[in-house]
Amino acid sequence: MPVIKLKKALTQYPDESCVFLLSLTDTGGMKDVPAFCRQQQLEWVLQQEQPFIEFKVWRKHNVFSGERGGGSK
Repeated sequence: MPVIKLKKALTQYPDESCVFLLSLTDTGGMKDVPAFCRQQQLEWVLQQEQPFIEFKVWRKHNVFSGERGGGSK
């Protein structure tokens, strides 16, 4: 479900400066979100794993605070 919601949000907010925060409780998202981001050429950072999983996701064209994601913690 988080990937579906992210995909919808990307369509609703096509601006390259948008940054998306995903909060998950299902550990399956630990694999699903990064795989989707790689497929869609999105950058991502795992913000935290406990008490819930949180990802920050943005489009590669957006240089977000100088960070480059794609799997960094």
